[in-house]
Amino acid sequence: MPRHNGPVNYVIRVHSSPLAIDPTQWDGLLAQQDAPSPFMRHAYLAAMHASGSATADTGWQPQFVSLWREEQLVAACPLYLKSHSYGEYVFDWAWANAYEQHGLRYYPKALCAVPFTPVPGSRLLATDGAARQALLQAVQTLCEEKNLSSCHVLLPSDADRTACDAQGWMARQSVQFHWHNPGFASFEAFLSGLSQDKRKKNQAGATPGG
Repeated sequence: MPRHNGPVNYVIRVHSSPLAIDPTQWDGLLAQQDAPSPFMRHAYLAAMHASGSATADTGWQPQFVSLWREEQLVAACPLYLKSHSYGEYVFDWAWANAYEQHGLRYYPKALCAVPFTPVPGSRLLATDGAARQALLQAVQTLCEEKNLSSCHVLLPSDADRTACDAQGWMARQSVQFHWHNPGFASFEAFLSGLSQDKRKKNQAGATPGG
């Protein structure tokens, strides 16, 4: 149904499968983002669904949210209703336990993330900041209508974080360690730059082809 967002009317749609969204429009929108991870491509998300890996039967009920201006996709995000916290790599077990101890229901919760893939990147795809904010508001409204305990946007981009801050969402602090290749042509070249002690430890932990 259309919902007013400033001077623009968007049509908000909720999809029970990523296959219901045109892949060309989704990938075109992804290409415009500040951190377009390949794991947010339509083919990857569709494979998670088609393989049965991320479906309602496995505790990942798709509720993808999209915003349209006539027939043009202007914002979208992968949203799942989760009945557990597995496959996320950003753990909230303490929150779930706290809810249980107080006699409250934590699951289902909403999750905006790529299933089983702890790679940072854009999650709230949008043509501009206004569309991104409208998308996040649509997600929040959906969660309120379903009386969900919470919604989590995992490993977002800078633009996503800005939108969440503007919406008044709480930021969760976490740490990831990333290794960047400065130009090593092979694993052996990487080892040659280490001290003898560190080189021996890395050789002992290496596996053929790994």
